[in-house]
Amino acid sequence: MFKEKAKKKFLLFYVILVYVFAFLFWWNYLLYSKIEQHYADLVKFESLKYQVYEGGTSVDFKSTEEFQVLNKKFKRQKVMILTEGIVFFIILTLGMVKIFQSFKQEIAIARQQKNFILSITHELKSPLASIKLMNETLRLRTLDKEKQNQLIASSLSEVDRLENLVENILIAAKIENDQYGFTKEALNLSVLSNQIVTYYKERKDIALSADIQADIFIQGDKTCINSILSNLLDNAIKYAKNSAVTITLKQIKNKVELSIADTGPGIPNEEHSAVFNKFYRVGNEETRQAKGTGLGLYIVKQLVQFQDGKVDIEHNLPSGAIFKIIFNV
Repeated sequence: MFKEKAKKKFLLFYVILVYVFAFLFWWNYLLYSKIEQHYADLVKFESLKYQVYEGGTSVDFKSTEEFQVLNKKFKRQKVMILTEGIVFFIILTLGMVKIFQSFKQEIAIARQQKNFILSITHELKSPLASIKLMNETLRLRTLDKEKQNQLIASSLSEVDRLENLVENILIAAKIENDQYGFTKEALNLSVLSNQIVTYYKERKDIALSADIQADIFIQGDKTCINSILSNLLDNAIKYAKNSAVTITLKQIKNKVELSIADTGPGIPNEEHSAVFNKFYRVGNEETRQAKGTGLGLYIVKQLVQFQDGKVDIEHNLPSGAIFKIIFNV
């Protein structure tokens, strides 16, 4: 349905484009023809007037000074018409290219929004269904204490997943509307990072290792830093699957470097900047194995920039990706 609508819009655009250029060409041709006809009639009229005789010899009008003046004037008019036509053609072409690019961008955004709706539907239904199933199991079956604790832990993990999803949607909306408030204060980034690592080790089934230098302080917003760390770790865990994830924190002179590395499939060079776009997701949401909303990395980049930092992607050879954030101290 979406592809059909896009095809119809592109077809309409091309029809209008052909019509406009055909009209421009026809208008220029008619104007040029009219000037030429007027010039020919004028030369003919002046030639009749110039039938003078000197010693019985007629003087050709085309050999007179008046004709040279008239001919120069006609050439100037031709050049002016052609120049105006070319300038108008260039302006129109640039305008059409701009409209076409804007049109393609709108279609891309519409496609991403469609994928976002499909994704958010899955992301909401999946944990809700799991929570319902686990609660039903606890209610209807008699389980030993260990099984009960496992189900409760899994249920809490799904609740955390829902909470993070809702939090990301709210943050993205606030960023979009310039309503996200920041309060800068002295933060012990080492302590915050260790707290996040401990939380993920307890609640996530992932091989997470940390190399965190002690007592690194930055000026920033605590909620903002926690959101950055959570989204990067969630992204790494999602694509690393059963592989290792490593978080590293160190200070080099007046720069603080925070990096999160995974050993997943990695990110192609051509997509390094695109992954930070809002709703950006590779492939089709209906067939993609790794689910998500396309908001996590967008939020990371926006929040890092709000903290006057910079985020980049590097290859984690032999496989995987490294998200590296630089904060100024």
